[in-house]
Amino acid sequence: MTGAETPALLRRLAESGGPLVERVSADEVDVTFVDEPGAGTTVRLSVVIGPVIGRNTIDTEFTPVAGTPLHALTLRMRSDLRFSYVFTRRGPTGEEEQVPDPFNPPPPFSEYPEARFSGSSVAVLPDAAPLPWLDRAEALPSPAMEPAVLTSEILGNERRVWVSMPPGDLSDESALPFVIQLDGTPHHSAPSVRDALVRAGLLRPCAVVLVDQLGMQRYQELLCDPAFSRMLADELLPWLRERLSLQGVALSQDPADVALAGESYGGLCAAWTALHHPTAFGNAILQSPSCGYHPDLTWGTGAGELLRRIPVPTLFADLLAAEPAPIRLFHDAGELEGSTTHSRWLDQVLTAKGYDTSYTEFAGGHDYAWWRGLFADALLWCFPLPAEPDAAQRGYERS
Repeated sequence: MTGAETPALLRRLAESGGPLVERVSADEVDVTFVDEPGAGTTVRLSVVIGPVIGRNTIDTEFTPVAGTPLHALTLRMRSDLRFSYVFTRRGPTGEEEQVPDPFNPPPPFSEYPEARFSGSSVAVLPDAAPLPWLDRAEALPSPAMEPAVLTSEILGNERRVWVSMPPGDLSDESALPFVIQLDGTPHHSAPSVRDALVRAGLLRPCAVVLVDQLGMQRYQELLCDPAFSRMLADELLPWLRERLSLQGVALSQDPADVALAGESYGGLCAAWTALHHPTAFGNAILQSPSCGYHPDLTWGTGAGELLRRIPVPTLFADLLAAEPAPIRLFHDAGELEGSTTHSRWLDQVLTAKGYDTSYTEFAGGHDYAWWRGLFADALLWCFPLPAEPDAAQRGYERS
């Protein structure tokens, strides 16, 4: 970038923030990322796009902008992408830190239990599919929630659980449907997305239950672990229903009114648990599920895989071995994920087995930037508010 372009760059950053986007064709744009890293510090871009789950660091360093303390990097990209990103700064002594774009602060709900997703800026390129319910949710105040502690005899541990009730009057005494969100935290977007849909009259009022994962135990509990799934069905559900009944709130006993939701490993767990506990969970929400998992497989394949028989992933094997369970499954995945082939395979298996299922691919990677907003589609698929009968159905005509 030349010194002559510097004033225009600074003016655009002041007006619109980063990154800066210029259309170059019907389906491509030049995207310029700008940072102010400090003296002696180099910058690279780390994005949640590509075959690696988490942030992928691009090798090309940012270039100093003449006459300013700024550094910039321009990349040509598909114009329909939405993705999370951070800047990886490397200091004079070699230390590295990852920071959000100073010209594009992280949006609400940007905190995630895993560092590889947490605190990222989000780029929305001009042809990206809109997420209108996320936009509405971000404008709402975050619901206040106090954690309760669930003690599990099955697992021999304790974890925090947050419950968010829907907006409006619940005095009609009807039992509420509810969704249980794995990898839950008070910062999760699920309650606010639910609130936006309920306020718009599109969603049945439903409770949102956010279940904490216990650090590294996540990598055991969410991987088709029978004990963890049994805890969800046999301990968490009765505990929730009893606890809320003492507060005068009835949770539905109908499995069709219960959804289990998760992202990544959480999506795998949601599907596998619903399959094995259909009388507890009638719906599963799978967002970029890690459905290629098998305990004898490592992520990725190489020449060594040609020398041995590859086992069928656990979820597929269990689906193929059993009669269809009475469950419904919402499933989304990014076109640029390394696991997209497995998601397409899962959709084929579910469709062939006759499951009631919905599958969507989005223009991005393994990324909470998409999961936050597409959760609205999942809720609408699980718990839509029945349409009001028209005048003829009500037995009269409007005068």
